[in-house]
Amino acid sequence: MKKIFLISLFLFVFQSCAPILGTVGMFSLGAASKEKGIGTALNDTIIKTKISNLIFKKDPSLIADTKITVNNGSVLFTGKVSEPETRIQLTKIAWSVKGVNEVNNEIQISNTSSLRNIARDISSMGEIRARIMTDKKINSINFSIDVVNDIAYLSGVASNIEEMGLVKAHASSARFIKEVYNYITLTDDTR
Repeated sequence: MKKIFLISLFLFVFQSCAPILGTVGMFSLGAASKEKGIGTALNDTIIKTKISNLIFKKDPSLIADTKITVNNGSVLFTGKVSEPETRIQLTKIAWSVKGVNEVNNEIQISNTSSLRNIARDISSMGEIRARIMTDKKINSINFSIDVVNDIAYLSGVASNIEEMGLVKAHASSARFIKEVYNYITLTDDTR
């Protein structure tokens, strides 16, 4: 507990911007129960915080339009932006952070978003989360789900192939989902 407090204090003093507060809070609540362990969870949290801060400094509005997930140094971007150049810049920002070993940029270029489409994405994400949380064979805290334009993006760390398959199956069977992109790794993945 003392280490977490000191790390939180260090990050608060030496990092600027709002994204750090939520990230540190998330880390301290869930790190101990994740498959990847506290050390890896801390590294991933630091990477996500650095990327978030760099994006926030570039354009604060991008934080609301994109989602960043980091698992074992692998960064996954999802969301929507209006310009292709912005998508490229986000990838460059991620690669500039020490500890990043992979960047998957699934941000979609979309000049307009209909309320209907946003509602469908929210509905699909809620349906997938509910299915995963009620499945006793899945440790739901180890997985992140994002849905953009009826496409589900899965990331996280599975304890075995069966658990990964169950998460993919739940996502595929959601009502509005047309495609599923799987970025889930196994506990024993040595990337």
